[in-house]
Amino acid sequence: MYTFDPGLFVSKGLKKNKMKLCESFMQGRVVPDVFVIYRNENTGRAEFTSGKYLKQRYYADKDMHILGLTEDYETALHYLALSAAESVGE
Repeated sequence: MYTFDPGLFVSKGLKKNKMKLCESFMQGRVVPDVFVIYRNENTGRAEFTSGKYLKQRYYADKDMHILGLTEDYETALHYLALSAAESVGE
């Protein structure tokens, strides 16, 4: 099951399709060309994976709280770096 953060981050290239993407996830359809930033339920920290891996048992068996959606690896990595920097400053 997927839930979305109220402050969902969506990269520039996906903003036009934000609602379609969210609906796809809510209906259980995986979007393989998207990187999904989510909160790890064990550590509480942000992580990301390619949408194509979400059908694997490891992810399929988890409730996933989605923090962001990006179209590329670099943007997802940049989000994680900013998230880590913010947590260090707290």
